[in-house]
Amino acid sequence: MSQVFTKDFEIECPPKQRIWSEIAHRIEELGLPGIPIRMILTAVRQQKLVFECSFLETDRKPVWSSLLDIRHRQISSAKPFVAVSIVPTGVRAEIGGFAGDATPSVNLLAKACDYLVVNPNSVTASDLYYASDNVLYLEGNLICHLLLGHTTLIPETRAKIGVVIEKAEEKYLNVVFNAINSLRTVRGINIEPVIVTGGSVSTECIFSSYGHASGKFEGIDELMKALDVVTQTDTTAVALSTSLSIEKEIKTQYFNGEIMPNPWGGAEAILTHMTTNFYPFTAAHSPLCLDFSEEELNILYTLGDPRDGAELISMSFLCSTLKGLTHSPRLAKFDTPLPSGCQGFSVENVSAVVMPESTVGNIPFFASLEQNIPVILVRDNHTQYEITPSILGIDHSQRKIYYVNSYMEAAGLLLALRHGIAPEATTRPIPPIEPIFL
Repeated sequence: MSQVFTKDFEIECPPKQRIWSEIAHRIEELGLPGIPIRMILTAVRQQKLVFECSFLETDRKPVWSSLLDIRHRQISSAKPFVAVSIVPTGVRAEIGGFAGDATPSVNLLAKACDYLVVNPNSVTASDLYYASDNVLYLEGNLICHLLLGHTTLIPETRAKIGVVIEKAEEKYLNVVFNAINSLRTVRGINIEPVIVTGGSVSTECIFSSYGHASGKFEGIDELMKALDVVTQTDTTAVALSTSLSIEKEIKTQYFNGEIMPNPWGGAEAILTHMTTNFYPFTAAHSPLCLDFSEEELNILYTLGDPRDGAELISMSFLCSTLKGLTHSPRLAKFDTPLPSGCQGFSVENVSAVVMPESTVGNIPFFASLEQNIPVILVRDNHTQYEITPSILGIDHSQRKIYYVNSYMEAAGLLLALRHGIAPEATTRPIPPIEPIFL
């Protein structure tokens, strides 16, 4: 039986050794209880780093190399000019921590790029999806594998999307089927296969001891049986629609505007990380609502936070996920020869990574620094995470880390990097040259 569980652990790692290959080596020495599918740095205690990690205990073999392995890039190329923008899930980012509310900022960054890779929660807004055509929709685990050097991405518009739906009463399934049919008939998306699981896929949304959204899971084998059916088709992009249970009080507090992370996001991230680690798919998740009481349905008639507006006008939460997946890139292993005329890109083409300043305790940040990829940190996108380079003791003189106040500034910085303008030349004072005298 396959099982997902989350565990905290700590390693000793002095600031000067905080690169991903060193951190990963020390994690591996602990003896892991399963295959790591999601890791978050939750605390820094002098020489020690504390991680919260979700594992899958299974006999199955992962599709990609381990998250603890990094393939260093040998060259860098800005053609095409590719950037990655990440808004971590479940940390209540002021921009992008709600319902697709980072879309305007994402589209602005995309204007400075040939391709901008983003994680789904940045632009997924229940039934609404307005990301630009050059925005590539890629969930967080696959972004990690991109920056670790494991994957090649092939941009294309997907012709076919699959859907896996948790077994439920007919009335709940009909809500999902209606959403699927609306995109088939109005948008013309080819959606198949559509699979209903044989049993429940039970997910309880919780908050970890560090305040991050997380989850407890049962029925993972039922989900995998459905995904196994998808592997027998030519579909390689899959939407998951499964139920996420949460305490009524927490749900009410969230929609009433209490300051807290989106309670569903962490569990959804773990489910898609599991999927993309073990199947050659791009994937995204939408909640299947099975537990709305009459009282809770009244939430739909209240005026909520503008950033949650999209959540309050939907029952299926699925349409934006399906539209986003049509813009998810095709995946290949980094060393797979591509057909003539097929354009792909890998970590060698990533010219910058953008994320909130306080969310750097993740694989993309550590991998980017080790790959010598410039990291642009946005100060005004506040979160409840609070792990910064300064807290990590990162030596800024040896790293390409840029700080900006807003996504508007980040877009300007991307333009400078794209066109070969040294960012340092646009600020004052200009640092003096340091000649090397032989």
